[in-house]
Amino acid sequence: MSANPPYSAKRKLICENSRFSVFFDELGRKGQSDSLNYLVVAPKQVAENLVTGVAVLPIYGGKIGLIKIYRHAIEGDSWEIPRGFIERGENALVSALRELEEETGLTCDPGDVQHVAFVTPDAGLLAARVQVYIALRCRRSRSYAPMEYGHREFRLLNRVEVENLISTSEIQDPCTVVAYYRYLTLS
Repeated sequence: MSANPPYSAKRKLICENSRFSVFFDELGRKGQSDSLNYLVVAPKQVAENLVTGVAVLPIYGGKIGLIKIYRHAIEGDSWEIPRGFIERGENALVSALRELEEETGLTCDPGDVQHVAFVTPDAGLLAARVQVYIALRCRRSRSYAPMEYGHREFRLLNRVEVENLISTSEIQDPCTVVAYYRYLTLS
């Protein structure tokens, strides 16, 4: 740790919506006249340990479930595990089970869901952590029907198919990559 860490000298709210606040932060260092400027995107709903969302890798019949999602910010499709925000009053496990069912039509017993990691998607910009889970022994509660904008397809894939998607960069999402490689350490 630096002997002269930066401190927050000034914060200005730039814009906000129902989920996020965007700030310009000015950081200073004691005894120095220079300052650093940062943009910070801060989710409004924050749980313990700065957790703002969950991501869950579903395992169904020995296969890995992924969703093909159009992501406006990157102007393209991304293969990802189900994920979403923690809602007010929910704990992370309840959020993970809710997102799993909403986005895939799969369900899982809470005892079959394992927390495997925390991911900070972009620690230089986002004031957020995602709690990552693996849902073992999932079962179908309903047929898959895309319920969110951009969701195109849900597919069950074997390990070779997932590794091919990673190697061709069709999977770039850090939560998905971390969850997959943590899953390999469990099996």
